[in-house]
Amino acid sequence: MSKAFTKEDAGGEDVVLPPRPRLASGEKRYITAEGYRAMQEELAALSVPLPREEKEALALAGEGQARERARRARQLAAILEEVQMVTEVPDETRVFFGAWVTLEDEEGEETTYRIVGPDEADVKAGRLSVESPLARALLGKEEGESVRVERPRGAIEYTVTQVSYRPPTS
Repeated sequence: MSKAFTKEDAGGEDVVLPPRPRLASGEKRYITAEGYRAMQEELAALSVPLPREEKEALALAGEGQARERARRARQLAAILEEVQMVTEVPDETRVFFGAWVTLEDEEGEETTYRIVGPDEADVKAGRLSVESPLARALLGKEEGESVRVERPRGAIEYTVTQVSYRPPTS
């Protein structure tokens, strides 16, 4: 196998992460206030020295977990330095960054997503990246409007049934 496809040990050296790519030249990466706070909290938790028992357990588990912890801390610090938090809403009746959007599909099933930055996106948690085809199609839409989105298994049409800038109450 070619060495290009193998992972060589860094020999204990601290690996320097390359800067994260931007969306496009000169564009900023955006993040919601909640996403920013969550990343700050995760970074703070990773930066706190571990209790002796956890250090010992980590040592027994091997250096891999310690390296992963350090890698994640560096990654979070780089993200937090680069992103721009969005707190203003241009028009509360339309879908923009940070909106919770409830959609109804062709079968009448409803799903709610929040439009967020790529660094905080998690579809299973209902956080849809603003870069995704669905989010791009939704931007600027208001309740009652429909969007058609191409998917690998075929196109689907959604109707916007609700736009909110406050978390849904469940």
